[in-house]
Amino acid sequence: MDEEGQWINKREPCKDQQKLMLLLKDVEEKLADLKARWPFHSVQTRMVAEREDLEEERERLLRLLDDQQ
Repeated sequence: MDEEGQWINKREPCKDQQKLMLLLKDVEEKLADLKARWPFHSVQTRMVAEREDLEEERERLLRLLDDQQ
């Protein structure tokens, strides 16, 4: 996600490594917050979808960072 909370267009990857690191940190913080709120029982479908989206975005950002090195 960018500063406005929008996902980065997958066809136009961000080239700025510092911005990618900030985005990765933001995604990881959101993922940690979601996991902290994760109930032991009766997980809502939207929470599962949000977790999957965040994990996919984290993996994509990690790949972009690896490609730059």
